[in-house]
Amino acid sequence: MRIELSVFDLLILIGMVTGVICSLLLFQRSARKPSNRYLALGILAFVWLNTKTLLHSFDLWDIHGVGYFPNAVELTFAPLFYLYLRTLVQPTVPLRRKDLLHFIPFALSQAYSVVVYLATLQTHDVLEKRQISGRLFFDEVKTLDEYLMLVGMVVYLYLAYPLVRQANPTTQPRAAELRFVKLVFRGFVVMGLYSLVNLILNFYLGFAYAWRWQLANVLVASMVYYLGIVGYKNSEVHTGGFALRPPKPGPEKVSVDLLNKLTAAVEIERVYLDPKLSLRLLAQRLGVSEPELSKAIQTQYQKNFRGFINEVRVREVQERLRREGLGNLSLLGLAKECGFNSEASFYRVFKEHTGMTPKQYLEQQ
Repeated sequence: MRIELSVFDLLILIGMVTGVICSLLLFQRSARKPSNRYLALGILAFVWLNTKTLLHSFDLWDIHGVGYFPNAVELTFAPLFYLYLRTLVQPTVPLRRKDLLHFIPFALSQAYSVVVYLATLQTHDVLEKRQISGRLFFDEVKTLDEYLMLVGMVVYLYLAYPLVRQANPTTQPRAAELRFVKLVFRGFVVMGLYSLVNLILNFYLGFAYAWRWQLANVLVASMVYYLGIVGYKNSEVHTGGFALRPPKPGPEKVSVDLLNKLTAAVEIERVYLDPKLSLRLLAQRLGVSEPELSKAIQTQYQKNFRGFINEVRVREVQERLRREGLGNLSLLGLAKECGFNSEASFYRVFKEHTGMTPKQYLEQQ
């Protein structure tokens, strides 16, 4: 075992230490902003991956109990990034148990790694350990993990792209978060392409030119450093949010000025909190005719006025339940504060938009 640190080792360690510290800080802020939890887990996954590199770099692999330590964490990168993005862009949509299915490949590979680790613990002889792992196809399975990681990146980048494309920040801090997410998205694309090229080169070069993989590990360390520092900077809870970017208008054009007025009335003035709000009152407030306003909402949001306003009210209820709970209010009291004027309509509209009753949603928080 050697103790001296190369520049390569130092870069890896700096990234790992930064990642651990920032992850702990992100976990502290995850109660009110769930997306911080998945960002922290993603950073820790990158840190955990780099322990593989240091085991070989510090010649620790042949030490009994250290080599073959279970580590299939690369299979968590893509799903954690996707869940981080989902909870960031759609914070009022709760994650469910079925979302754990995203981690089945990781669970299977990790379970296999545990079996190999326990098997190799039966002997202290390095050669025997290698023979045991060989009989269990350790190298082949770990190579398969690398291919599965690339496939996962492609699948989850495909799933994440519509969220990135449709996310419409309503405040300046949210705009900064969206820029961060887009950079991370591109970073995953670059890492995926680089890993793919390296795997292809392995067919022709074997494991010669080890600097190829060292550079890959430095890229991972850089990603950890960037995710940790910038992610923590964006970890505060902001009062604004992301709205899904409205569909592009068809042949009928809608006044940009009217859309800006409508957005301001909803996002800033929060006119939907008034239970007496009607198409006529909102049209008067915006200085347009009722047909013009109705057409604008229908064209941009594919909804009538009532459906549009009720959707915004449901989002408000979800956000308050997630952030503050009921407090001293009943569900009906909270509903009325958010613009609903009857219990029956509140329950009906809430279930239409979320697929669950308000009580069921509250129990999941």
